[in-house]
Amino acid sequence: MNKRSVLVKEIGNTFKERREEIGIKLEEAAGDLEITVAQLENLEDGNINAFKDIFFLKELIKKYATYLNVNEEELMEDFNDFVFDYTSKIPVEEIEQKVKEIEKLEEKETRKRISSPYTRKKVRNAKMKPVYFFSVITVILVSITLIILNVFLNKQRELNLNLGSEIIYEFTK
Repeated sequence: MNKRSVLVKEIGNTFKERREEIGIKLEEAAGDLEITVAQLENLEDGNINAFKDIFFLKELIKKYATYLNVNEEELMEDFNDFVFDYTSKIPVEEIEQKVKEIEKLEEKETRKRISSPYTRKKVRNAKMKPVYFFSVITVILVSITLIILNVFLNKQRELNLNLGSEIIYEFTK
């Protein structure tokens, strides 16, 4: 077993021993920490390969140490030694390759975000169609209402004029 595996296994054993000493079941601890039982088992077994994100693992160790009331500083020191030992063995070429991959991804994202009015998709028009539609319908309805009112008022005025002239005519006879 190499030094890296020993460090992670020591951290896991510390957690497992403390959990069993307190009398907490694995399922209960996983529920309290809001993680899966498998993640907790992997942590206690020192299975570092089960975790894709080293930052998640670091936070999990902090959380679990607090939960079990274990010396967090000592465990974090061991974990940081593990991370240093692990990362110092990564070849420079591999790091450079990963950096290039990340830069390519960032460049693609930047290209997606930067656009001119000529290359931008017309999403705004799609959102505005219902607004235009309802605006036109409203204008048409208001126009029809005004026309009907105008016709009705003109007929009413004609009736009043006709009635008014008949009344005047009767009084003059």
